[in-house]
Amino acid sequence: MDESTNALAGGRPPLGTLPVLVYDHGLSPNNRRQTAFAIGDQSLHTSFVPELAGNRYHATPHGWVLLVSPAGPSRRARLWDPRSGESVPLPDMDREPPPELWECCLSAAPTAASCVVLVLDKKEPRFLYCRVGDTRWSAHEYDIGDVMLPPEYAPPSKVLIDRAAAVDGKFYFRPNGNRMGVIDFSPAVPEFSYIDFPPQPEFPDGSNICNELLVESRGELYNVYVYLKEFSPEVLTVRVYRIDLSEQAAALSKVDDLGDRAFLLSYSNTQLLCSASKYGVKGNCVYFNHNVMGEADGGLLCIYDLDDKSLKTVRPCPKMTELIRNPFWMLPTDQDSSRG
Repeated sequence: MDESTNALAGGRPPLGTLPVLVYDHGLSPNNRRQTAFAIGDQSLHTSFVPELAGNRYHATPHGWVLLVSPAGPSRRARLWDPRSGESVPLPDMDREPPPELWECCLSAAPTAASCVVLVLDKKEPRFLYCRVGDTRWSAHEYDIGDVMLPPEYAPPSKVLIDRAAAVDGKFYFRPNGNRMGVIDFSPAVPEFSYIDFPPQPEFPDGSNICNELLVESRGELYNVYVYLKEFSPEVLTVRVYRIDLSEQAAALSKVDDLGDRAFLLSYSNTQLLCSASKYGVKGNCVYFNHNVMGEADGGLLCIYDLDDKSLKTVRPCPKMTELIRNPFWMLPTDQDSSRG
């Protein structure tokens, strides 16, 4: 691997060849850098990126990044394209959302006026939202039930929406159990509804725990299950299921061929690369950050190949000890037109 430090020279310093897995070094004024691991050629590039160093930020599944200024009586908000440097203005926020406590999703590319920008609070049952061109953010509190806990845990905790995926302008989320939630922003007030969801597929032999991730791909929803070996943090296998929403109840069908697509998953965000070969990446693979032990260097990047059912692992930053949070994916935005 090649590691290089890029100086600011007449514009944005590069993060390397997108798509990349980005590691943020920390909040210290003397160390506001990002290290990007390019999955195409497995190179490392360490840069000072003013847009990321000077703002709170959240990478969205469309490749655009929500930037919120941390200073002043109101916080300037915008969506930034890390590939071209273009920005789409958003209403100012009355406070800055800490990256580890919020999640940002878009209903479409922000070049469309109908695009809804959804900012989920991962600690409280509420979210902020606006449309491109709005003059203010709207806040919405919700109650979708209590977390199922033993009676001695009081008061009960509320179920939170901490991740969502958008299809046809609606946001889908998995609260728990046997249902899928839907948020429709076409009415004046966000409208919640639910779809029956099938039981989780049977565990493979040798596993009794899994991580479940919801991904949108070309107008369809997928569930990705990362199965761990019994009583260990080691990955056993990965399975991908398409979610059929054509009926009143959702149905799951196992998928073994994603074509030229690749799913890029992390604790911070989930992404879709529509044309993997275009960016020098192998398609029909699931790339995911795996750090269940909370290792200081961000843990492993796992690559599960659906062609031969093989699993490879890479440790991109073995010497890193100063991460502000888990790494996240940053994608090219020019693939937006192929998402539909």
